[in-house]
Amino acid sequence: MLASSLVLMLYERFGYPHAEALRLAGLITAAGYLGSLPGGFLSDRVLGPRRGLIGSLLFLTVAYLLLSLPSNMVLWPSMAALTVGNSLFKPSLHVVVRRLFAVSDPRFERAQLWLHLVINLAAVLGALVTGAWTQKGDWPVVFSAASLTMLAAWLVLLFGQRRMILLRPDEPSVPRSQEESTLTPWHRIKLIATLTLAMVLFNMAFGQVDGALLLWTSQHVDRTLSGVSLPLPWFVALPSLLVLVIAPVQIVLLPRLQRRLGIYPLVASGLVATSLAFAVLIPADWLCHTRLIGMGWLLACHLLLVVGETLVAPLGLALVLKLAPPKRLGVVMGVWFVSCAAGYWLAGEVGALWFSFSPTGGMILLTLLPLLGACIVFWQSKRDALK
Repeated sequence: MLASSLVLMLYERFGYPHAEALRLAGLITAAGYLGSLPGGFLSDRVLGPRRGLIGSLLFLTVAYLLLSLPSNMVLWPSMAALTVGNSLFKPSLHVVVRRLFAVSDPRFERAQLWLHLVINLAAVLGALVTGAWTQKGDWPVVFSAASLTMLAAWLVLLFGQRRMILLRPDEPSVPRSQEESTLTPWHRIKLIATLTLAMVLFNMAFGQVDGALLLWTSQHVDRTLSGVSLPLPWFVALPSLLVLVIAPVQIVLLPRLQRRLGIYPLVASGLVATSLAFAVLIPADWLCHTRLIGMGWLLACHLLLVVGETLVAPLGLALVLKLAPPKRLGVVMGVWFVSCAAGYWLAGEVGALWFSFSPTGGMILLTLLPLLGACIVFWQSKRDALK
């Protein structure tokens, strides 16, 4: 729920100006990803992925419970609890999912897509609830519902954890594919670095959905549909709604695409789609100076962003998990999410520049940088002949 309303909450409930709200939202989101590095270390060495996941849900429950209180003093204590919870949740969840499958299991990439699909379903539901209640200014109600949801998730995991049979990091019956077993450690590091760069650039662009792009939508897009003005948080939910349509198709087509193109070119294609998403908006920004533009421009942008998302995020993560040493999965996940933190921090900075200087300039920048990342991934995959 907070993902769809963080900028609006800082702007409307806590009174921050647009540019400062964007910067703070970028920093808060980045902190949750940056903390995944120590969180992944704790998951690997101290808590284990199951207990890390259970502990993270407790912190998230406390964070949302604090935000449900009608006081402005709860902002930073709640953000601290939220950061700790996210720092444990992200690496622990993906380590648990990774250890449900053997390293060479061809179902793993599809499992990552299913996980991505479920996460986006939750995002849609959260944004719908948030949009309905924030229209009335009922922020405490929104976060009371969020805290109850987190508490329910904690109870489900606590009583259902014995049914999760995880492979040990040193499981001898988990073979690597012939291609993966021939990679040197330095080769693995280069590939992981290439994929994390792709994720930085993608998150820098995608982070505009609930930031600068959302505020630009509020000012320049005609949000009226059949005489009803659509709530702004619903536009944050639009990519997640589109994921629910696109991801099932991709799950069906993925084995064929893997055989014909390979995973690395698919990740690069996702960055190309991300670049095109903002190229589409450049003529729309020229038109909006004289009148409100239609929602079709925004739909085209979000559709391309979602194509990029379903190619870069789950497939890139699956590749990194396969390349990572089995006993260091949590730490490598921490590094991956640190790259997400860098992307979201850059998203906040680019969003602030978008509003401080020129929206068109921001769109051009967000067109060129993912395209550069796509060229790097294509070059790396061609150089190493990896498919």
